[in-house]
Amino acid sequence: MDNVQKIKTSELRYRRLFEAAQDGILILDAQTGAITDVNPFLIKMLGYSRAEFVEKKLWEVGAFRDIEASQEAFEALQKNEYIRYEDLPLRAKNGRLVDVEFVSNVYLVGGEKVIQCNIRDITERKQAQDALLKSQILLREQSVRDYLTGLFNRRYMEETLERELLRASRKHLSLGIIMLDVDEFKDFNDTYGHAAGDEILRELGRSLLRQVRGEDIPCRYGGDEFILIMPDASSEVTHERAELICKYAGMFHLQFDGQSLVPVTLSLGVAVFPENGSTSTEILRAVDAALYRAKRNGRGQVVVAG
Repeated sequence: MDNVQKIKTSELRYRRLFEAAQDGILILDAQTGAITDVNPFLIKMLGYSRAEFVEKKLWEVGAFRDIEASQEAFEALQKNEYIRYEDLPLRAKNGRLVDVEFVSNVYLVGGEKVIQCNIRDITERKQAQDALLKSQILLREQSVRDYLTGLFNRRYMEETLERELLRASRKHLSLGIIMLDVDEFKDFNDTYGHAAGDEILRELGRSLLRQVRGEDIPCRYGGDEFILIMPDASSEVTHERAELICKYAGMFHLQFDGQSLVPVTLSLGVAVFPENGSTSTEILRAVDAALYRAKRNGRGQVVVAG
């Protein structure tokens, strides 16, 4: 086989591969950026006709028009002879976004430079990655949230309190802590049942979420006990918030299984870093003692740690 025949055979083999490839392929003029060829797979992927590709600059084709990277990629190719985008969104002719992997190389054909762009549809892979990420986020949320109230759980509270105390100490800020529980909750459960008690806890959780600042961390500490961590809150601000929570609890008018439940009251303790302790153990001990005094003094009230 002479050289001419070998070249023809090689070109035919390349053409067959080009036409049958399961990735999109564009061939560009390396000097102008004009598209000189496009394979059937890319036409099918993006919905543009061959005429809408050929003799246009890459960034003039609708799928690439709004992508600044397409012209930057061409300029980079002229310098570096290789460019890769692992996650590039292209807009098909019907408006659908197609996530692609875009790889371009420069090579010589008959002594002239041409650019080959391989475009792989990674939509399914991207969807699988997004689904996995959402699943991981959900699992993380489930691991730090209390299933009944939707508030953060005790484990998250303990981790967060340590972190916020370190931050407050480093930046010389105050940190407010409110601990509260439902008065006579055991008697309430004995009278109405645990399902009704759960409804009280859910409503209390919703109430706390309505009354917190964006930076506050509302947590279910355990049973009917709740803790609210308030970064950068003074004793006065924390005390005022506790009084509001106590007041709003008296406005609950809950019904369960067709019967009105008796009004609930809350007892609340307040402690503040650094006045009432410098460690999480000291702060929790101080706020727990304040809550106990609120109970002992008649319930339905707020007591600030001394």
